Amino acid sequence: MNIKKMVLATMITAGLSMTTHATDLSAGDNSIATELCMVAASGNRAAMVNQIKASGKSMQFIAQHINCNGENILAFVEQHGKNAQNMLKVLDRASHDVSITDLAKNTIKE
Repeated sequence: MNIKKMVLATMITAGLSMTTHATDLSAGDNSIATELCMVAASGNRAAMVNQIKASGKSMQFIAQHINCNGENILAFVEQHGKNAQNMLKVLDRASHDVSITDLAKNTIKE
């Protein structure tokens, strides 16, 4: 009987500790930045891409300039987001600049 009580107590304690680590986010206003932060934290890639398009901002701008709760959106998603790795793939790939230089281009001066 004591073993059953210990197992039950352990399960209750584990359940309570899990709920204290869960973060419940709520939007403070209806601004574009807040909506982007909430969608990013939700972990839904399709909804994030749609929200980015609806905002009229580029992915690069959002990755570099949008702050959520005082931190960059990338750090916010990493700390609070569901499906954080996939969301970071969507957002972080836009924060890098890529340029291609044609080394084989033959320039002849006349």
